[in-house]
Amino acid sequence: MDFSVSKEVFKVQLCEQCGHRFTSPLPAEDKIGPYYDSPDYISHTNDGSSFFGKVYQQLRDINMSRKHKLVSSYTQGTQHLDYGCGTGTFLEYMLRKGYSSEGVEINEGARAMAGAFGSVYSSIDGCINTYDAITLWHVLEHVYDLDQMMAAFHKRLQNDGALFIAVPNPNSPDAKHYKEFWAAWDIPIHAHHFSKSSIEALAGRKGFTLKAVHPMKLDSYYISLLSEQYASGRSSKSIGHWIKGAIQGWMSNLKAGNNNTSSLIYVLKKA
Repeated sequence: MDFSVSKEVFKVQLCEQCGHRFTSPLPAEDKIGPYYDSPDYISHTNDGSSFFGKVYQQLRDINMSRKHKLVSSYTQGTQHLDYGCGTGTFLEYMLRKGYSSEGVEINEGARAMAGAFGSVYSSIDGCINTYDAITLWHVLEHVYDLDQMMAAFHKRLQNDGALFIAVPNPNSPDAKHYKEFWAAWDIPIHAHHFSKSSIEALAGRKGFTLKAVHPMKLDSYYISLLSEQYASGRSSKSIGHWIKGAIQGWMSNLKAGNNNTSSLIYVLKKA
């Protein structure tokens, strides 16, 4: 179910050959906008007025530091593209670290805010440079035409560059625990639900090789909190949801190790 906006029910279908899951039926791309109209979808705003928003921003700041360290460990140059940059928080962070960062953001309001930190385009077609690093933090699951987008990244990535893709992991312990209430299904705005094998298949098809997989351990707490709310049928978060979400997030990370957390970062290089 789309718990956050429409309350419509969708299917998540599985390709048994590659392990890829996809949302069905998927709304037309020009009709998907209203499904983003949720108070829980805050990547297109800088709203820190609510307690949830403040916690989200604190975790986001911690994650930005970790993402920067990851990018710098796989790349030597400073030409960087953040695809799906939202309001530009990671752009600003990378600029402060000495990177020449650009962004792509399709949401007009978020793009206007991100533009304060540098060049931000409405589509990948606006990017004429090549990059040492291209980052997608929870973006690829929203993309309709995966093959076209991966081809565009391959064209714009320097030969020794790296592509960083962070996506939810439907094989994680918290996904198995919450089942249909797992918040990271986030249908229908998540068109795709990737496994390691389906990422490898997509990468190989478009001229990339999977080099490494890294955990995103903080995501399990955020997802578990939302999942507790959805499972309870409540329209707002209670203290009980926070407590249960924290416990389940910790348990999920304990079971997951470093290769099966609630979200994973895949590092791809040109083949």
